Amino acid sequence: MKPVKLDYQGKRIFVSFKYNKTLIAEIKSMQGARWHGFDDPPRPIWSIENCARNSFQLEYLQGLNPYERFDRPLVDVVFDRNLYDHQKLMTRFALTRHYCIFACEMGTGKTLSAIEVIERAGVKGNEVWYVGPKAGVKAVKLELGKWKSKVIPEMMTYDRLVTIMNTWSDGMPAPKIVIFDESSKIKTPSAQRSQAALHLANAVREEHGENGYIIEMSGTPAPKSPVDWWNQCEVACPGFLREGQVNKFKSSLCIIEERQSITGGVYPHLITWLDDSNKCKVCGQLPDHTSHSEMERVMGTGHTHEPSINEVDRLYKRMSGLVLVQFKKDCLDLPDKQYRIIYAEPTAEMLRAAKMIKRRCGRAIQALTLLRELSDGFQYAEEVIGEEHCPNCAGKGIAKVKVLKQEIDIMAPQEVKEDDYEIKDLPCDVCGGEGEVKQYRRITDSVTSPKDEVFIEQLDQHEEEGRLIVWGGFTGTVDRLVDICHRYGWSTLRVDGRGYIGATATGDFINDDELLIAMDRSHPRFKELLEKHPKLCFVGHPEAGGMALTLTASPTEIFYSNSFKGEARMQAEDRFHRPGMDSNRGATVIDIIHLPTDRLVLDNLRKKKRLQDLSMGELNDVMEGERVL
Repeated sequence: MKPVKLDYQGKRIFVSFKYNKTLIAEIKSMQGARWHGFDDPPRPIWSIENCARNSFQLEYLQGLNPYERFDRPLVDVVFDRNLYDHQKLMTRFALTRHYCIFACEMGTGKTLSAIEVIERAGVKGNEVWYVGPKAGVKAVKLELGKWKSKVIPEMMTYDRLVTIMNTWSDGMPAPKIVIFDESSKIKTPSAQRSQAALHLANAVREEHGENGYIIEMSGTPAPKSPVDWWNQCEVACPGFLREGQVNKFKSSLCIIEERQSITGGVYPHLITWLDDSNKCKVCGQLPDHTSHSEMERVMGTGHTHEPSINEVDRLYKRMSGLVLVQFKKDCLDLPDKQYRIIYAEPTAEMLRAAKMIKRRCGRAIQALTLLRELSDGFQYAEEVIGEEHCPNCAGKGIAKVKVLKQEIDIMAPQEVKEDDYEIKDLPCDVCGGEGEVKQYRRITDSVTSPKDEVFIEQLDQHEEEGRLIVWGGFTGTVDRLVDICHRYGWSTLRVDGRGYIGATATGDFINDDELLIAMDRSHPRFKELLEKHPKLCFVGHPEAGGMALTLTASPTEIFYSNSFKGEARMQAEDRFHRPGMDSNRGATVIDIIHLPTDRLVLDNLRKKKRLQDLSMGELNDVMEGERVL
């Protein structure tokens, strides 16, 4: 212990102490840490923000134990509903911790556990806020009715939460309980919804203290990288993780080096995640890499291999007490998901078109997008549908432009002041002085794709069950799949960026809530709706319909195509693998591979799944290759 003076001045805490390298490192890791030795006049003192996270860390450094409440034994609860043991554990965990994260796989019953917590907290409906993605709000409303919840929360999307927090006025009461469903939506500290979530959580803590509740729930808490954990932990309990900034947190989990960009700037480049103790802590390479060879060391270009710490796996232990991790394989008696890849042989015409796209596209990302579209049997195109007044010049053809009064010699640089400019009326550079611009709409040019035959065959094979799920990576793909379903006599529930649209095979609209219930095998109305809609296919985009929904009526999910969003894939994959599914028929995930780009995207998604499993404590399964996407 070292003597330290804390001087609280408004929003800053000034920290005075004798030089100590270890203590300086602790202060630098805190939020808003600043050295005032370069001020005018200079002051040899550090300061940090006066905030909840720094108060938490200062308590710890003073020898107190702010982590104590996260180590308390769980409260005993008598349950009326027939819950699984792991759902009882979730309920007891939240009732004990109050501020916590359910990092529980999709299908483990997080929603019902949250309902139990709400009912036992002794609150009214307006004291509970449920915040989630659009699909989650819709699905949870159905779940509240299904489980006859005694308390109905205020339901809102993350976008509405941002609006509410932007118009928040002093004196407005904070809710007592906030549930952030699919909390990976608030993983980015700079995002508006993340900042709104943090402000709301802080308001709950300030007003209700240990009587308040912040419960975050997600089956995919770290869909892109382990760094996604930081802000979610910050919302649940500021200061629980030592690092005061997300960049410092990232630096503790990986090896980063500064590289120079083509413009002359410097940027941090990620070398490797510290996800294997065999990796060298200096360079991130394995022991047999050439940089560790004796020859390289003699030449001065190599170094001795130094084993690292598996920081990604250790992160799971660091979050213990705040985060509850549950995997279906550990708590549910469900058959394992079976994975199949069906290869659709590309035609000669398709291969020629792919080669033409590669030749004509100057940028790799543009070529990749066009090849993914081509693999799904279409290409987006722009069609002129008319003209409209130019928005830049309001249809006048002349626009006011700020120009220099006289030309400047570029070989003799000089300071340009505001007085050197003047405003002139010049021909509009948007419409070329015409005053009108063309109006476009996006259309799809369809081509024959071998994927269609694979999908049609699957429709035929699932006629007896009368239920099927298929995902597409583009809006054009979803439209194509809906058309195929209707041609072969299947009703559809389409879910993409345009919302939920239910339709019969003849194109007549159907209530989408009814069709969602018809895809839930455990719902009391399922048998009735199976007779009413004997052939129903759920057609969705993973980013729009991949969260919160229960689609246990189908034994199969088909990924006609994928996007690069790891979270969307992981979430969509588990819509049908949960209690209520038909264990005899099992759960089969089918990927249709056509052009090489399909395989490229799938391999990318597998890497993201592996990193998340490591941060959730699945080290053994990942290293043995048991958990695959």
